[in-house]
Amino acid sequence: MAQIELVHVYKSYNRKDNVIHDLSVSIKPGEFFVLVGPSGCGKSTILRMIAGLETITSGKLLIGGIEANDLPPSKRNLSMVFQNYALYPHLTVEQNITFGLHTKKISKQEQKQRCLEAAEMLGLTDYLKHKPRQLSGGQRQRVALARAIVTHAPICLMDEPLSNLDAKLRAKMRSEIRQLQRRLGITMVYVTHDQVEAMTMADRMMILHEGRPQQFGAPLDIYNHPSNTFVASFIGTPPMNLAEEKVLESLLLFESGRAMRLHHCLPSSIQQVIVGVRPEHIRLAQPGDDHFVAKVVNAEVLGMETLVTFELTKSEHWIARWNGQWNVHIGERVPLTIDETAFLFFHENGQRLNYSIPSYAAGKEEHK
Repeated sequence: MAQIELVHVYKSYNRKDNVIHDLSVSIKPGEFFVLVGPSGCGKSTILRMIAGLETITSGKLLIGGIEANDLPPSKRNLSMVFQNYALYPHLTVEQNITFGLHTKKISKQEQKQRCLEAAEMLGLTDYLKHKPRQLSGGQRQRVALARAIVTHAPICLMDEPLSNLDAKLRAKMRSEIRQLQRRLGITMVYVTHDQVEAMTMADRMMILHEGRPQQFGAPLDIYNHPSNTFVASFIGTPPMNLAEEKVLESLLLFESGRAMRLHHCLPSSIQQVIVGVRPEHIRLAQPGDDHFVAKVVNAEVLGMETLVTFELTKSEHWIARWNGQWNVHIGERVPLTIDETAFLFFHENGQRLNYSIPSYAAGKEEHK
């Protein structure tokens, strides 16, 4: 196992405009670390800098405590799995798995032993004499994984390895990769634009936007305590509902003229906030609840849950997520309630307000 450290790293292709801005992060030995963000945010560039396929404009890369900025890829003691698998079509599965081991001066007997171990681990034993064209997408992905495993490198880098697979196979491979990483105890850095992959696989993750790190942390910490409106809207399916509203003493004033009383007051200097609430915290009101009435504009019954889109104002629609199957009709007016402790508040600049926020995962309050 090895630790990876990026210290004040910048990347520019023209020496003027940075595509990666002041990135500092420490990836612990044996950690499953996920880089997640929208397409074009710099995830793959960071991975390629760690691999040695891209140069670092400024800053330091340390692998196992040794500066690696100028080390060639072959000297970094890591393996990489690409999005397109990068298998050789004219070679068998066995030859693809062991390809490159001869450069490490490993005996043919040792190569065969490693190949058999990796094939058994990934369910490829019956396909060792097949060519890649004879395999399914999931099997080809396993071959690429096996090729990374046989190197016995303590670090494995993965660049959106599941994006070419269908949804069912992606879910299966997510579980397999995570179990494999735990079994081998390797440090894994995984790139994806799919926040579901990030939430389900990561020990810790980093959210990126336009080359700038937005937040580091465990998936549930980021979900419950997003540092800004970008993270709040990017993590979560459906995303957090957000709206810019006014504050008057202990009243939250919506554009529609609706007001909601807050039992805890925001700082008196704040008169305008962006308020956010997760879809699962918007409930159908029961008798005696403080509530407001809203018009349903869409309803999606998904079997295990129902997503109800309602009109907050003429220009703003929010989504509620209810467990089970609900018979809700478009145009229907329904009474809704939101526990005020579910609200998150953000400055107009998008940063979250610094005040006590409940921890829903732990069921108790945490103070920032």
